[in-house]
Amino acid sequence: MKLKVFDRILLGLLLIVAIVVSFVLFGVAANIITEEMANGFIGLFYLFRENAFILAGCALVLLLISIKLLFAGKTKKSEIRPASALMKQTEIGGTYISLEAVDAMVQKHCRSQQRVKDCKTTLHSSETGVTIGIRLCVLPDTDAVTLSADLQKSLKEYIESLTGIQVNEIGILVESAAAPATNAVARPE
Repeated sequence: MKLKVFDRILLGLLLIVAIVVSFVLFGVAANIITEEMANGFIGLFYLFRENAFILAGCALVLLLISIKLLFAGKTKKSEIRPASALMKQTEIGGTYISLEAVDAMVQKHCRSQQRVKDCKTTLHSSETGVTIGIRLCVLPDTDAVTLSADLQKSLKEYIESLTGIQVNEIGILVESAAAPATNAVARPE
C-alpha cells in the first residue's frame, strides 16, 4: 500500500489525535483527570452553542479523514499492471500471452547458458512490449560483461521470434559467482 504525501499528512494528524485521546483515557483510568475536571470540560460544550458546533466540526473532520484513509491504498483498475502481453492484433481480435509463459521462456533460455548457475526474473508489460529484469548467479571466473551482452542479444531474439512481442529492455544484475556443484562426497579424516 503506497500512500500519497497528502494521505501521509492526514495519517499523521489522525495519529496525533489518537495519541492525545489515549493520554486522556490513561489520565481518567489513573485518576489523574478527576470527575470534576471531566464534568467541567464536557459542560463547556453544553454551555455555549458555538462550542458544540466546534466539537461537531472536529468530529466530522476526523470522520472524513478516517474514511479517506480507509480507501487511500486502493489502486484503480487502470493502474493495475497487465498479467499478459499482446502478441498479435488482427481485425477480429487480439492474441495475448501470459507473463508467466514469457517468464518460463526467459528462465529456460538463461539456464541453458553454460556459465549461468541460477537466475531470477521479473517482467513488466506495457503497451509497447515487455521489460525483463534478470538476476544471475554465475560460475566463478565468468566474464560477466561478455555473458551479459550475449545473453541480452540472444534473449531478445529468442523472445521476439517465439512470441512476436517487442522486448523493450533487458536489465541484468550479476549477483554472485557461485562454485560449481560437485557430486563428490567429503570423507571425514
